[in-house]
Amino acid sequence: MRHEIICAGIGGRGVLLASTILIEAAIKSGLKAVASDEYGMSQRGGSVVSLVKVGDFASPFIGRENGGILLAFEESEFYKALLFLKKGGLALVNTRAAELPPSIAGLLEKREITCRLVDGDGIARQTGMFQSANMALLGFFAAFGITPFTKEVLEETIRSRVPEKFLAKNLEVFGKGFDAATKMGAAGDRRTDIV
Repeated sequence: MRHEIICAGIGGRGVLLASTILIEAAIKSGLKAVASDEYGMSQRGGSVVSLVKVGDFASPFIGRENGGILLAFEESEFYKALLFLKKGGLALVNTRAAELPPSIAGLLEKREITCRLVDGDGIARQTGMFQSANMALLGFFAAFGITPFTKEVLEETIRSRVPEKFLAKNLEVFGKGFDAATKMGAAGDRRTDIV
């Protein structure tokens, strides 16, 4: 089993925590995982990219059009990171938008990329945890059932990584993200060859 995952966002939005949870979920499942983080101006709201590779990889770097999964915690960062995603990949984008610009939608269709738009910020706001949009996106991702990133494994990993005082709310946001994907049938037509 091999996965190449790009986590892209801005500083302060939990990109690195989300990638750490993915890495630890893989390790808990008995898989090898490596990562590389690009902090940039993360402390000032600048770009943050974390590359996560699960499986027998020698290097944590992901080349252009090699990534199978893109988790974009900000819509603006989705556009920047899209070049890493391979044909037939999966992209989940945290955005309030109902649709992407026609030029981008056309590109995704041409490259057979499954793309889902998720209002992670809105889901997090419902629980009073605006900074937990990352958990909403992880919950949404869990609905795709991509091993080892199932709901159960990710929940268990969140329990081991998130401080106790924030745990209940983060798990609630995660659950609402999962429910949102389930209600919209987001994973129903997913490609089985995305990874």
